[in-house]
Order: sequence, then C-alpha cells, then structure tokens
Amino acid sequence: MRDAIEGGALDFDLVFRRYSPYVASIGLRLLGRDEELDDLVQDVFLEAHRGLRQIRDAGAVKGWLARICVRRAVRRLRRRRLRAFLSLDTLVHDAQLIAPGASPEARTEVTRLYRKLELVPALDRAIWVLRYLEGEALDDIAVLCGCSKSTVQRRLRALDEQLTPVEARS
Repeated sequence: MRDAIEGGALDFDLVFRRYSPYVASIGLRLLGRDEELDDLVQDVFLEAHRGLRQIRDAGAVKGWLARICVRRAVRRLRRRRLRAFLSLDTLVHDAQLIAPGASPEARTEVTRLYRKLELVPALDRAIWVLRYLEGEALDDIAVLCGCSKSTVQRRLRALDEQLTPVEARS
C-alpha cells in the first residue's frame, strides 16, 4: 500500500481497486442483499474520496473504510426497517449469502437467520455480523461501530439469547 502514497497523499484509484472487494464483502453480509450493495460501496468511496487526503498512514485505510462501511450500512438498515414497518419494503435476504453447494437444510438456516436479523436493531445486527460472519475481534468491532468493548459484549450476549433457539441453549 506504500506505493499508493504520492507526495504525501493517497492515490484514490489504487485505494478503490484494492479495497472495494473488502468493502463489498462486509457490506453484503451486513445488508443481506445484493441489490443495495453497489449503492453502499459507492457511498463509502464517495465519503472516502472526500476525506482521503487526511489519511497519512496507508495502514489505516482498511479500518477507516470498514468504519465508513459499517456506519453507512447501519443507516441503510435503519431506513429499510422503517420502510418495512410502513409496508413500503419487503424483508428478504440475498441468495449470494448462501454457498452454491449448500444443502437445503443449510439454505433454510441462512434464510431463517437473516429473517431474525431483520428484526433486531441495525447496530446490533452490524455487531453480530462483524463478530460471527466476518470474524472481527471485539476491540475492532468496538472501533468500527463507535462504541465500547463492553457494549459490544453486552449486545452480543443479548443477541445470542434472541437468535439461538431455546432447545439449543439447554
């Protein structure tokens, strides 16, 4: 990434080419839909373009983009939930979230999980997805979501209770 710094500023085109797949991966898992993904990635890099010259450490770019992505995705999830509440939108997930060779049982479980995730607050959903689908560390999730590590832990415990079937907890 050091080659992306020219004259003390980062090269936006190189940053976009390198990190857009990463942003898209996080975005797809957070949103659960492919139809909104292009708009999310575009929003993230539009905001990044405006603030890129403030970044001096090329190693900080990935985390910075992830924070923007999480913030933008949470906004979209909140809007989507409001639209669904007002019956202006339907709650569906994207088939791209399911591996092509997945069994029918696995497909059903993914569908069931995303239906449950549609019903939780947007920030809680982001925390859960970052932890269990993206494999992020608790400290990193706290930074990405702009909250404390203890808040992340508390929300994960509450969501685990909510998302885990009663028979599986015994």
